[in-house]
Amino acid sequence: MKARTWMGLLSMALAAAVVGGSWSAALAQATEPAADPVEDFIQKTKQPVPWLTWGADARLREIFTPNLLLDREDRHFQRYRFRIWTTVTPVENLSFNARLVWEPRHFCQPSRTLNARNARIIDEWTVNEAIADQFNIEWKNIFGLPVTVKAGRQDIIFGNGWLVLDGTPLDGSRTIFFDAIRGTLDLKDINTTVDLIYICQQADSDQRLPPFCDKDFHNIEQDEQGVIVYVTNKSLDRTQIDGYFIYKHDEQDLGSEPGDIGPLAPWQVGTNADIFTFGARVAGDVGEHWKYRAEFAQEFGDKNGRDLCAFGFNSQVSYFLRDNWNNNFRVGYEYLSGENDPDSGSDSQFDPLWGRWPQWSELLAYTVALENRPGEQTNLHRVGVGWSCTPHEKLELCADYHLLFADKNTFRDRPFFTDHGCFKGQLLTGLLKYKFNKHIAGHVLAELFFPGDYYSDVRNEVAGMFRYEIVFTW
Repeated sequence: MKARTWMGLLSMALAAAVVGGSWSAALAQATEPAADPVEDFIQKTKQPVPWLTWGADARLREIFTPNLLLDREDRHFQRYRFRIWTTVTPVENLSFNARLVWEPRHFCQPSRTLNARNARIIDEWTVNEAIADQFNIEWKNIFGLPVTVKAGRQDIIFGNGWLVLDGTPLDGSRTIFFDAIRGTLDLKDINTTVDLIYICQQADSDQRLPPFCDKDFHNIEQDEQGVIVYVTNKSLDRTQIDGYFIYKHDEQDLGSEPGDIGPLAPWQVGTNADIFTFGARVAGDVGEHWKYRAEFAQEFGDKNGRDLCAFGFNSQVSYFLRDNWNNNFRVGYEYLSGENDPDSGSDSQFDPLWGRWPQWSELLAYTVALENRPGEQTNLHRVGVGWSCTPHEKLELCADYHLLFADKNTFRDRPFFTDHGCFKGQLLTGLLKYKFNKHIAGHVLAELFFPGDYYSDVRNEVAGMFRYEIVFTW
């Protein structure tokens, strides 16, 4: 499909979203709020007794991705995620947290029938199992000290999630959990917190907390262990400074036995690695209009039998007009080193650790698997500009443009890539979010990727992603 046709589709999708969202916003503004007995009932049922709270949500998505892998093949599927959670607090400062998630995916295009490890059959309904993605005990103010310990299955996010956010990248946003023990020391007198975390992840979802209706699904390609030491200081006015050390140990699982294939990406192969990472992050405000953040990380160690030495940098500056629509503009730059020559004894390709999630593109989180694995962005220079606004308190609009370059022509010996190009391409993204009320929200997403001379003619089709979702929350 020609580029102008794709541009037309994107323009129509965004225009329809803007018109529809503006109409809904105007209608909501014209309606006077009134007492809601249903809302009162919901809030009371969510905490029937003082020591117990619970909740639930349902996220319904439909996704159409023409040429997702730049390959002239359309993909069309639905994702239906259902979650229920609870917190039990038997005594002060001690709580038990649990959450169960079930997200079957239905593929319309293409057919997903194939054989997996142990001769399991994966059909058009994939990831059709229920799994506990939260199951932990949290103890605060231990013996009167400013210490909190959380042990068990939990979410862990640092900064803007550049290196630590998603412990289960192969299942997308179904889960992001870590099996971990986290201790936090809160030194309020010096505005500092210190986190010490031990992580132990298993590739197969049936480890530790077996799923219901187990489908032999792998959340990651390798078994992982890790240690994180993360220090945050807010002593300076309107400024946060973080410093951290991360150790990550990988032991290959997928790719180690015959029949190893992932249900969504057959090329998935685990790694064997010991990676030591030192990094720092600063974020803050300058006056009333400017916000900034910058982060760098240096990696050492070994990966797949070769010495690793890699560097990454991520930054963004935003300007807020502070007007009625809250118009704001941003510009960002990201660098991830990329040399990965198998003939040499070294590797300088930056490893995103636990940052394999769609940080700035839902589409390219899949497409990047042509180079590495799903969500594993590396070998990159990225310059991005964007704009967001809030025309109504329930409506948000976002648009971004990214120029993408490879740091090195690393994959020149593969048929999908050229032996000379470093221009990965251009990415356009548009997002409309609308919150109908406390319990219903949705969005419309449109992305287009125009590949450059980094890709060969074999994989050089314009790619797109069009997604809408609605979320119901109890």
